[in-house]
Amino acid sequence: MLPLYGEILSYPFTNQPGHAPVTGDDSRRYALDPFLLYCRVERQYSPETQKKLKECFQSWLLTHFGQLELAAIRQMHVLSFRQAMAAKNLSVSRQYSLLMTLKLFLKFCRTVLEINCLDPASIKLPRQKTPKVEYLTNAEIQAVRRHIGSFHLLEVRLRALFETLLATGMRISEAISLDRHSIHRETCEAVIIGKGAKPRTVFFNAEALCWIDRYLSLRKDSNAALFVTSGENPRRLRRGDVPRFFKAAGKLAGLEKRLTPHLLRHTFCTNLRNNGADISLIRELAGHQDIQTTARYYLGADKQVLRNAVQKYLNYSE
Repeated sequence: MLPLYGEILSYPFTNQPGHAPVTGDDSRRYALDPFLLYCRVERQYSPETQKKLKECFQSWLLTHFGQLELAAIRQMHVLSFRQAMAAKNLSVSRQYSLLMTLKLFLKFCRTVLEINCLDPASIKLPRQKTPKVEYLTNAEIQAVRRHIGSFHLLEVRLRALFETLLATGMRISEAISLDRHSIHRETCEAVIIGKGAKPRTVFFNAEALCWIDRYLSLRKDSNAALFVTSGENPRRLRRGDVPRFFKAAGKLAGLEKRLTPHLLRHTFCTNLRNNGADISLIRELAGHQDIQTTARYYLGADKQVLRNAVQKYLNYSE
């Protein structure tokens, strides 16, 4: 059991000089372990997010703040930290991640541990450039379709997964978590658990369902998972199993872009945007926790969309 949070009031981030991982019963007195526990069980961050948070502490935050008492952290310490990041020529994205992690930690210390430490709102985040989002054009989608085989089990599995990602915009981790009976056939939808353990509904089109049915008809196993490995005793596909199949399909199709599951997620969102979908709807369909994430990637429009808008809506005639 963790002790009362009030006992942490004057303790630093961690208990080991040199920033070795905290271990043993004494580690419970320090703020870092409760924070990581909070992120895992209360916020229910994904394993990938938890890993990134730990890496931010281990690589930078403990070095610059680890020996300070939490209540002693001041803006000058943060300014010194910014200077150190700039001296190492860290990218804006990397600086953003480190400062955001620090803000999350300080917010936890103030609201959960009730420590009177630096207000995280006083830490300004660097302005990130709007990312250049790559996606497949409709012509490129057709090229990939033409070059994925339609008879061999592995080819049909790839086509079924390809169409599933295009139709739903799911993350690959969400797609491979589907079971055979996840899809409600009358409504052509499924409820999945996305980031932050939040449920959302995804919708399948006829193309995706057709290839899923074809794939299932070729399988001889009884594994409940929708997408499985081949062989006598198949298991559910893992994230690491997928990239090589997509990479090979992209090369066969002659794509200059690297074909990945995440590229298809961008394709889904961008296609919706280019055809007039409201940004709030894209956010819901993509399962973004914050609409700012959606806006950062998809609020802008490409030149052709802008040109079409001018031609369609601009009218000075009487």
